[in-house]
Parts: sequence; structure tokens; C-alpha cells
Amino acid sequence: MRKRGYCLFICIILLVAMFIPLENVQAKAKPKLSAKNKTMYVGKTAVITLKNAGKVKWKTSKKSVVTITKKKKNKVTISAKKAGKATITATYKKKTYKCRITVKTKKAEQDNPVLNATDVSLYYLGDTYKSYIQYDPNHLREFRFRVSGTKKEVRTWKLEGEGKDFFQITDYGLVTMTWGPSYSDWSQTATVKAILEDGRVLTAKVTCYAESNIYANELFEKFESQYITAGMTDKEKAEKAAWYIGYTTDYQEMQNDWMILLFAKKGDCLASRYLLQCMCRHMGVKAQGCGNINYHGQTLIKAEGKFYIITTGYDEPKPRSYSITEVSGADLEKIMDDNHLKMWMFE
Repeated sequence: MRKRGYCLFICIILLVAMFIPLENVQAKAKPKLSAKNKTMYVGKTAVITLKNAGKVKWKTSKKSVVTITKKKKNKVTISAKKAGKATITATYKKKTYKCRITVKTKKAEQDNPVLNATDVSLYYLGDTYKSYIQYDPNHLREFRFRVSGTKKEVRTWKLEGEGKDFFQITDYGLVTMTWGPSYSDWSQTATVKAILEDGRVLTAKVTCYAESNIYANELFEKFESQYITAGMTDKEKAEKAAWYIGYTTDYQEMQNDWMILLFAKKGDCLASRYLLQCMCRHMGVKAQGCGNINYHGQTLIKAEGKFYIITTGYDEPKPRSYSITEVSGADLEKIMDDNHLKMWMFE
């Protein structure tokens, strides 16, 4: 009997537990706001929840800053109207719960387009001289321009200026060189323009140099450091340059590029006359290579107020001879006329 009574007691307890209201169990968890402090930006919305609560009464302290746009039991949707501060109050079972809202004005996205460079130098090395010159790793061969600071796209990339034909640019801003400047030009410059879709224009300067010119100058300076002294006259300097050409180079028919004569030590009489011209000019001596094909290896120079014809480039192996002769009067006039030279070229 005792055992039967004990089992009946247990069953009664279990039945009573089954019928206890669920909300009485939940009531043990205290209501709590999903946030006590919140930062919002003008125009944005947010949801605040009073957890562990039934139907809640919501209120805003400042409708001009934050308004309540939607209520649903224990949730509320709020909207930020203008910069400032407001308090959202939730009332549930005579208790209040507060969330402090700070509304800020979001900074407008900056629109200040800029190019990644405004002055770029590029260096050209053509196939003709690649076997004589080593690439300088510090010299750029190409450069890609980019625009930052805006969401606007570049509508057009273009090149302008006198030197524009020395470059080419792709539709994504990559600038490369078509060819390099001559020794007499030394450098060429163009303007890069990035035209945005809203019409704004960004500009940059791009300049190209020729590696061959730079290397030629290095060899000229090496020659001068070895053979030219401070006390030498212009005539003596020009003579020494003529001697150097004959002493270090061999004759090669139909090779009329003075740079290859300088780099590879082989060339014809046309190459030698213009090599002498460039060597003299580098030293500050006025010189003009004779363009008339019949003036074999001849260069006209002006030194100490007098004119001289220097002849180099004889058809013979090194060391080759040279000659220097003073010219004036009718002889000088004929040389000038035959080679389309003018007195101002020697000033």
C-alpha cells in the first residue's frame, strides 16, 4: 500500500507541473533592450527590441531627430531625421527602459579626382643600339596613368603637344614610346589628358629621353677626361677629337650612323663627320658636319674666330689619319653654299 501511494504522489506532481503556464517560466528572464546606446546617420533606419517582453509601449523624446516608423509587440523601427540626440523609451509593465540615440550627418563622399603622377620621364632604347647599351633598371620604359579620388570614369585618354608623336597611349592610360628623340633634340615632351565622363580634365607632363643619347654623352665625357685639358684651345680640342676618331675606329662602308661608329668603332666617312660634329659641340666648339655627300669626312668648325675644315674617315683601318685646314674668303663661301650652312650656325 505504501509503495502504491508513493507512485500516486509522484504522478500528481508531474500532472501539476505540466499545467503550469509557460509565461510563468519565461518571467524568470528579465526584459532587456537590445541596445542602450546607438549611433545612426541621417536617413538611416534601425530596429530596437525589448527582449523577454510582450507588448511594449514605445516613445521618442525628439521627433525632429528620431521618429518611430513601425511598432510590433516588443520591436520598434526608428528613423534618423537630422543630426542631434534623442531617447527612445520602452514601457513594459510599468517599468521603463531607455536607449540613447545619437544621430550624425554622414560626410559626403569626396570627389577630388587626381592623377597618380603629374610629371613622368620615360626612356627609349631602340633595337639598333640594344646590343651596345645596357638597360638602366631605374629608367621607366612605360607608365600607366590612373585617376583616383572620384567614382567618375575616364571617358578619353589623349596626348597633346609638339612631342605627342613620340608617344602613344591606350584607352586605359598606359603611355609607351613610339621612338626616341634625336641627339640634337635631346628630349621631347607631351601633355597627357584624362577627360572624365563629366567633362573634367586632368593633365600631366610626360617627357621622353633616348638611352643612346645618354650613353653617347658618357663616352664623350670619358674621352674629355682622358684627352682634354683646361688650357687647350678650341682648335686643339677639335683636332684631338679628329685624332680620337681615326685612332679608335675602323672604316666600314655604308655604315653612316655616327652613334654606331662611336659604340661599335666602325663606320664610313659620313658617320665620322657627324661624330666629330657632336664631339666638338659637347666640348663647346662650334661645328657643322658637311651634308653634301661629296664632302667626304669633312666637318667645318669655328675656333678662336677662324674657320677650319677637318677631314676624317679615310678608307683605311685604324689608326686612320686626319687633316685640318684653315679656310676663308671664297673657299669658305663655297663650303657654306655647297652644304647649306649659314654664319649664324657658328655664333
